[in-house]
Amino acid sequence: MVYNKSKNKGKKPTDTPTPTWLCDYLHEIITEHYSPKCILDPCSGDSRLTKKFENSKKIEYEIKHDRDFLKETDKISGADFVIMNPPFNLNGSGRKLSVEVFMDKVLELVGKETPIVLITPMGFRLNQRKTSSRWKKIKKDYPSIHSILSLPIDTFENTLFHTEVLFFNCDKLNPHYFIKE
Repeated sequence: MVYNKSKNKGKKPTDTPTPTWLCDYLHEIITEHYSPKCILDPCSGDSRLTKKFENSKKIEYEIKHDRDFLKETDKISGADFVIMNPPFNLNGSGRKLSVEVFMDKVLELVGKETPIVLITPMGFRLNQRKTSSRWKKIKKDYPSIHSILSLPIDTFENTLFHTEVLFFNCDKLNPHYFIKE
């Protein structure tokens, strides 16, 4: 398939599963240094992000299965790791990126000390003004970003989007990773 930038601008599928190869690589990176007992996936889709974590309990939310994480009001206890690929587009999120909405909700329900793996558009972290509320929040209110996984623009099937994986509270990881070829 040949992509034409002008014809594809702004066109993204509404439900784009995480590629299996990326799930496998995240599992490899994480389990080299961590052994999560209980993983929270607030937008689990078909559970592929956590599937390889066979020895971990999973707490999964998926709106297609009538479990909407953004409507949860109770604190989530027991989760010692969060792995998520939230939707990049979310109706009703206003000027906030939907990834920011999910990140804020995770911090509200799980706390700031839990390791968090977030698949996100690069614009979540970059391409901001000094006065941007998200810029200030990432610098002051969010946990530390200890590692970044750079992804190619064609990571997701039929989608060209600048994406990266941010690892919050994961101080045992290398500062930066590239996908293995």
